[in-house]
Amino acid sequence: MNYNKYIEDLHRKFGVFDEDQLLFEKIIETPTERREDILKDVYILRERVGLAYVLLALYRQQVNSGFVLADPLRPEGKEEKRFFDPDTGITFRLLWNPDRELRHNRQLLIERKVIAEGVDKTKLINPDKKGEPCFLCEYNIKRQHPGEILLEIDLAGDKYYAGANFAYITNNHFTIMSAEHRPQQYRKRILDVLNDLVDKTDGYFRSIFNGLAGASIEEHEHLQVTTEKFPIEEIKTEDKDVVYNSNDIRISQPKYYVPVWTVEGRDKTKIEIAADRIIGAWHRLNEQDHTENIISAKSGHLYRTFVILRDKKKLAGDKAGKKGCMAAFETGGNIILSYDPKVENREETNERETFDRANLETVKRLLEEISPERQLTGVEFTHIGD
Repeated sequence: MNYNKYIEDLHRKFGVFDEDQLLFEKIIETPTERREDILKDVYILRERVGLAYVLLALYRQQVNSGFVLADPLRPEGKEEKRFFDPDTGITFRLLWNPDRELRHNRQLLIERKVIAEGVDKTKLINPDKKGEPCFLCEYNIKRQHPGEILLEIDLAGDKYYAGANFAYITNNHFTIMSAEHRPQQYRKRILDVLNDLVDKTDGYFRSIFNGLAGASIEEHEHLQVTTEKFPIEEIKTEDKDVVYNSNDIRISQPKYYVPVWTVEGRDKTKIEIAADRIIGAWHRLNEQDHTENIISAKSGHLYRTFVILRDKKKLAGDKAGKKGCMAAFETGGNIILSYDPKVENREETNERETFDRANLETVKRLLEEISPERQLTGVEFTHIGD
């Protein structure tokens, strides 16, 4: 993608004045060592233009500074395949992104100030079961990740911090971390937080929550956001798929290869009530193993929540050719592949071979392999607004 055109299109989309463009450019060109200057300009620009525009500026600063390990706008080494599925109406994306594997290069992480050397871990807080201090606590980030700049955000009345994901999956990929150290565990307030994020960015960002289905850090609550549309947003919904319909919301169970419930409409509160009932019913079927991926999006005044039902015992699609857990990016239709064991002469799942041989059936198998054995039916929505 042409960088200059990308930036020009952003300015045009947000309809900003020349002084705002100049401040945007100043932010992305300022080195991280001048963190306070960057944040001062960020807060000024947020007041003028809004959260989405500011996040885009901060992300480019983190790319330019080297904290994001490679530039998502640069096509070198990356490949993509698209497969339209007439049964679901979705055009799935299969992405070969070897930049993801840079996160395993410790020397590079040190050079890019993703991690710091010689940190006294006894001075850090909230160690996990292995004794490693929490990677998502703001106190620790300031000491462990010197290249990261955090932006404080209020979401649904709680404090969060947005930090660019150094091993990006998509462009403008941020992790949104709770200021409070609490477990990555679904609670109804999560739905409000997800919708508040898409509200505050006017639908420019999508927000996701991985329950215990793909979350790599289970000890600290966090979301992820991206500006890139999820293929599942194009899912086909037929009359027979609709479970509940009113002037305010529509709830559906469209055909998909992992069980998904879509809740959409203009009434955000009713959408959150409905999605929470679906998730609650799913958890009650198996409190030990049932979990979820949640994707929230907004188009105009229409809120859309995709609740993807998962089972902790079925997280990986390794038999179909993918190493490791599949989370909301994959269940949302973006299958990310990056691992090639030939580089290290190891006998493991070769995602490069999966990509080279892939077709629509590959995508279906990857999703079907993680589909829970149990299904959710009979959830009552008659009084959804009560």
